[in-house]
Amino acid sequence: MSSGFWILMASAFALGALGGTHVPMYGALSLRLHSTLVATFKFYAVAFSGAAVICLLAWDSRPFLALREVPIWYHSAGLIIVVVVGGSTYLVSRIGAVNLFVMMFTAQVSVRMIISHFGWFDTPVLPPQWSKLAGAVLLLAGTVLMVGD
Repeated sequence: MSSGFWILMASAFALGALGGTHVPMYGALSLRLHSTLVATFKFYAVAFSGAAVICLLAWDSRPFLALREVPIWYHSAGLIIVVVVGGSTYLVSRIGAVNLFVMMFTAQVSVRMIISHFGWFDTPVLPPQWSKLAGAVLLLAGTVLMVGD
């Protein structure tokens, strides 16, 4: 495999590690503020501000104009992530960062296998193979072992 591939894989790993910090951080903020809603609001205020600055620095009006052509249901992803981040912020301090991650990861892999099978959301159609189904079963078994008492 090319060095470019390994750079992309290392980048994915680094982003995953960085992503592993934000939910526990906002969970702690939620506890300090005594409000999951305010912690979630702060998360999105900072995220929106950062995205706005980047969009302004790299301004291109074409993608913004193309928003008019996007099917309405694509916009629900913003609401979904508010529920995911808000729910994660609430749950992390109650069930623990590892339990939350393992449960969410298992659910995401399962749902994404279904999405890939049918090619929903403009994704390539990737029917599940026996090896992937076996991996999903092992992932589920691992989840039970990880979160069970």
